[in-house]
Amino acid sequence: MATKEDILKTALKLFANRGYENTSLEEVANKIGITKPAIYYYFKNKKALYNEIFIEKFSKLEFELKDSLEENLKEYIYKLGDFFIKNPCIAKLFSKEITSEAMHLEVDTLKVISKTLKHLTKILEKTNLNPFFIQTMVVSTFTTYANTLKVRERITGILKDDKLTKDFDITKEIYQTILHYIKAHK
Repeated sequence: MATKEDILKTALKLFANRGYENTSLEEVANKIGITKPAIYYYFKNKKALYNEIFIEKFSKLEFELKDSLEENLKEYIYKLGDFFIKNPCIAKLFSKEITSEAMHLEVDTLKVISKTLKHLTKILEKTNLNPFFIQTMVVSTFTTYANTLKVRERITGILKDDKLTKDFDITKEIYQTILHYIKAHK
């Protein structure tokens, strides 16, 4: 029998590629090789499974406050960057959810996800900057970067210029950009 983790992993891939509306529990079950009722052993319905994906992934993100704004910002951006770059399916799914105004996410799920914004709010408390704006820049940059790998590879091939993707550290770039922006607005 498939484990809860097997179901979450398979459902994440399907939801990321097909979206919430276009993915059924039957498809998830078939992909794993189990029956649809086996999914109900772990999840009461499709929405519960969908929300558990976000809870499971985002609950692993942990932040701690350091001594300086720069250290805190660096940890925040590097952790989020690592999270989205190493989890391209969650980056893709999160992008879909953002563009649909989080219509499939329950309040408890949003509370888990919002801990990233809560932490950034603490980091920026001595500035006049809007944490939501900064988070939007960070998250949208990482999710777009993770979601455009194939198109960037195609364009690089067409232009025959691999320096567009070679030796590019998106995390370092976004950190430096945000840090300059914060310092310019202090």
